[in-house]
Amino acid sequence: MRISREAGSVAMNGDTIDLRRLDPHTAARYAALAACPEEQAPVSEPGEEARWLANQLPGEKAAFGSVGRGWSRRGGVLVRARFLEMRARTTFQDHGPVLDTVLRVQPADGTPPFDAARRLTVPMDYLTVLHRTKEVVLVVSPNGVSYDVDWARTSLLAGITAAKVITPDGRELPLRDRPDTIWALMNLLASHGLSNPSPVLDLRERRMRAAAGILMDACA
Repeated sequence: MRISREAGSVAMNGDTIDLRRLDPHTAARYAALAACPEEQAPVSEPGEEARWLANQLPGEKAAFGSVGRGWSRRGGVLVRARFLEMRARTTFQDHGPVLDTVLRVQPADGTPPFDAARRLTVPMDYLTVLHRTKEVVLVVSPNGVSYDVDWARTSLLAGITAAKVITPDGRELPLRDRPDTIWALMNLLASHGLSNPSPVLDLRERRMRAAAGILMDACA
């Protein structure tokens, strides 16, 4: 079962899933998905079929993300990184392959980027969008020592699920193809200690009222 031969110029040789290495239940799920006829995909524009496939594959639910109060108060931040390499291993978890990766991390304080090697379980839904993005969101500890991939935020930034803002007066603002706006909103929510474990940011909620103005400004 081959996913793709090339993925957005990332050096990637982890593109084959050997169903013989999986437990019977997981193997059956992927075999059934691979057997789905293409005409079932509701294609309405270029790239739509990739979004449909992503919705059928395992991965963490896309969201603006959760924020630990202690993490935010002590200076924890979000940063963006980019995959430079993905190399296959023989391990496959329920929601994706375990890959040896190299990430280029852009620190939040403006210091020069640096490369980091990480062994990661990469969700299958994220692999479907590598042709158009290789970015991931990292959660950085307050002391700057740990950098952990946040797959919920990564999925939203990658457009696996469409993000949307509901304004204080009830209007809906779709954020499809606006990753910089989504990124700005994620950082504002994090800095204010506001969790939003959903791809929909509803500014009518009471807990959002204090920050609604600055969040709306970021959508402009």
